Amino acid sequence: MRLFVAIALPEEIKERIGALRGGIPDARWIAADNSHVTLAFIGEVQGPMMMDISLALCRIKYPSFDIDIEGVGVFGSNKRPRILWAGVRPTSTINLLHQKIVTAIESVGATVDDRRFRPHITLARVHNSPYERVRNFLTDHALFKTETLPVTSFTLFSSHLSSSSAIYQEEVSFDLLSPVPS
Repeated sequence: MRLFVAIALPEEIKERIGALRGGIPDARWIAADNSHVTLAFIGEVQGPMMMDISLALCRIKYPSFDIDIEGVGVFGSNKRPRILWAGVRPTSTINLLHQKIVTAIESVGATVDDRRFRPHITLARVHNSPYERVRNFLTDHALFKTETLPVTSFTLFSSHLSSSSAIYQEEVSFDLLSPVPS
């Protein structure tokens, strides 16, 4: 089974993300219900390894924090974009949680995708979309922003590929520590 660790998004944020869909021919839009912020992509593992990963992740003690979802961009070059995304403002807090998750997963012998961590929400795959339309989308939605989102947990998801799209299933959710009152 394919696994990844992510921040699940509440319905109201998924609706805001879903409202961005459209306006780019040949884009393969991600279903709004599948919107999430990936913290670590693990890939294919056998069933027993999922249990080991879950046990390692449940040992992470980390405080709750907030994220800001803002702006849009692409992975790939500006002339040959591949992935269209909504941004998550990078902070030391989300970067440290990512590092703790990677360390936990690797401690049980699993591997994590080693691309540089850039927190985002994938909107669409735009391999064959006209560059001009992608550029217009980026300009039109440059000021996209949602309300600040409190992050109180992270989730281990499984991903099952179907002919039309991926189906994500929450396997285990891990609570973050409540903030200490000041």
